[in-house]
Amino acid sequence: MTEIHNLDCSGMVCPQPVANTKKLLNSINSGDIIEISGDFCEAAENIKRYVEKHDAEVLEMKTEGQNYYLKVKKL
Repeated sequence: MTEIHNLDCSGMVCPQPVANTKKLLNSINSGDIIEISGDFCEAAENIKRYVEKHDAEVLEMKTEGQNYYLKVKKL
């Protein structure tokens, strides 16, 4: 069964959002989803690049001002 995990990276600047994403990705099962949000929009691109190189895919990505949201699936 697919689980959905939430990761709030508000108040964090790089590299912390990527590091937290990496840690969570390593602890979940294939097929699980991570919903990542934060308020430092540069982190969104860094997270996207990281997950695409590490057995995951971005299902959805939104930015509005400095806020971002990504939905990531572990492969």
